[in-house]
Amino acid sequence: MIRVATLSALLLATLPAQTFSPLNCVATAVPALVRLEGITEQAGDIVLNCTGGTPNGQVRGDIRVISFGGNVTNKLNPSTNTIDAVLTVNVGAGEISTGATPSLRGANQFDFSGMNFTLGPAGTANFRISNVRVVPPANPQQPFQIALATNGPSAIRIDNSPLTAGIATQGLLATFSTSFFCTVSPAGAEMTLDSFLRAGTRFASIRFTEGFSESFRRREPLNDHGTRVAIRYSGFPAGSRLFVPDVLVGSTGAIPTAAGDLGLAPNGGRYLANAGNALLLARVRNVEPDGAGGTLAAQIPTVTTDYGALGEVPLSGGNGIAVFEVIDADRTSRETFQVATFLTLEQRPAGGTVTAQVAAHFAPFSTDGTASNGPVPRFQAVSPPPDCQALGDCNAGFFPKLLVESEALTYNILGGAAAQTRFIRIRNEGGGFLNWATSVQYRSGNGWLSLDPPAGIGNATVRVDASSAGLQPGTYEAVLTIDAGPVAGRVAGPVTLTVRQLSLPVPEITSIAHAATFERTALAPGTIATAFGTQLRDAKININGMDARVFFTNNTQVNFEVPASLPTSGSVNVVASLNNILGAPRPLTLSPASPGIFEGAVLNQDFSVNSAANAAISGTAIQIFLTGLPSNRPVTVKIHDYIVMPLFAGAAPGFIGLQQVNAEVPAQLQSITSDVSVCSGDICSPRRPITVRQP
Repeated sequence: MIRVATLSALLLATLPAQTFSPLNCVATAVPALVRLEGITEQAGDIVLNCTGGTPNGQVRGDIRVISFGGNVTNKLNPSTNTIDAVLTVNVGAGEISTGATPSLRGANQFDFSGMNFTLGPAGTANFRISNVRVVPPANPQQPFQIALATNGPSAIRIDNSPLTAGIATQGLLATFSTSFFCTVSPAGAEMTLDSFLRAGTRFASIRFTEGFSESFRRREPLNDHGTRVAIRYSGFPAGSRLFVPDVLVGSTGAIPTAAGDLGLAPNGGRYLANAGNALLLARVRNVEPDGAGGTLAAQIPTVTTDYGALGEVPLSGGNGIAVFEVIDADRTSRETFQVATFLTLEQRPAGGTVTAQVAAHFAPFSTDGTASNGPVPRFQAVSPPPDCQALGDCNAGFFPKLLVESEALTYNILGGAAAQTRFIRIRNEGGGFLNWATSVQYRSGNGWLSLDPPAGIGNATVRVDASSAGLQPGTYEAVLTIDAGPVAGRVAGPVTLTVRQLSLPVPEITSIAHAATFERTALAPGTIATAFGTQLRDAKININGMDARVFFTNNTQVNFEVPASLPTSGSVNVVASLNNILGAPRPLTLSPASPGIFEGAVLNQDFSVNSAANAAISGTAIQIFLTGLPSNRPVTVKIHDYIVMPLFAGAAPGFIGLQQVNAEVPAQLQSITSDVSVCSGDICSPRRPITVRQP
């Protein structure tokens, strides 16, 4: 399912105790940067500036907040079904409570019930809605919006819609100095960073960087804790012991904490007392498995303090977790901090060196995207992208740099013949340790490659054998990747194996249709198309010399994308190929647009499929999924006899060639089973049925 994380509507209704002039309100919102990894992120404050009311008039009523796409995730009191969102009003003497109680009404909505206050002599009121927490959009830099409207007869008029309440932004970036290879490693004489470094204890560091300057936050009102970062360890052999600093001084501190492998001089870190606004993190001891709970190893010191003490990370079955919480930060600067993990191991693991796994992300991590009594804030367990690009040091000399030298990995074998051998050479052109591993992604066939060695440290030559055993005649493709981590880089290259036979099948296309409607019609560049024919399993599609992206094949059908770079008029030739055997060309006429709605792809506001038994409610939003809708032409939606402008029209996140259009069903449309279509300029899609009912 495609999630549309959009705060789409705010419905406001008042029930006056006496007749008075309506309040005319202008709505605004302060867009907030929110962490896209978050689950309980705060939307920007929503403000209604209202004038024209009767002086000293009494105002009663409710305010409803509805979030379409991203659930409301405020702290919930399950016994009263109330949440911790806040509604205040200023009638001329400062912000006061409206007397309303925020009560959850569904996964994506809540009411401020029982509002009751008196207007001042000026007859004005300024409402503020704050601490609205939602699941943000999943894509970087994606905004979410709110719209304001009155519901039924009301003494309030709102004249501003829609509003952007926030922008989802990557909150955490990270760089790993190296992978963790476990072998014999001594312990320091004392439990300090300096002692372990002098003893030669093996270690690896992670540098964490804010995605934006307010991503690292100390504990705030209505939060259970400050921003937390978890490091999860797995795969460590028996006898391993891990140690991390108890306190971390960040980049805005007097001396940052560092072990020396990521560009900073080794130091336990120094924090200046009373300086304030300097990044400081304390380890959280005895945390829950999800990174919640526990106790802080330190608080903000009252005197200038030098740090350096280490604490052990408890391991169970080779797995463990270390959690750090921000206790001070500078919200005006983009800050970083480093965490070194030290490994002690008395005996070499059975089988030689072992590569353990280390993952890092925000904490506590959760899949609970609802209003609940769970920790706030909480996050998805999303691994952060590298931070060196943000800091401009990707080419720094202290980083290893992967170089791969390889002959062409192309094999041509007669079925049943012996395996063939090729070689690739791995080199470190930078500093530090180059830890690398290989992986193979098969695009056809499986298991026909073997590599020796499959992983290692530093320079090496890898033998790559291809075998035709168990394979039918044909061409097989794979991608071989040498991965040395996000800093040193990764190199991926194609591998082709041709297993020969005397004759090969010839693929043929008999017709081409629109993938959503199956109509034989002109298609726009970027449209998902379906070709019908024979011998099409595993076939490739080429259009006027360009390889098309193929989504699905079987013996009689190929689903593919008409290349977006093609012109929007004229005719092109479509050719299927299999095992380098070309079929006859089939002409395809091009069009500026070819919108077509997929069957069953008209969804109601609650993401359910619209049908005669599941009607959309007049005045709510519907979601339409289609293909063939270009981005450079105006889009309209026709619902029954009404033509409406879309709330959103663009690419469906995460799906190539698929578009999404959100539109509001006209509130005046009566209960009816009719049809809907999407138009790009003057070219409209075939109609699909839609059922509507009045609320």
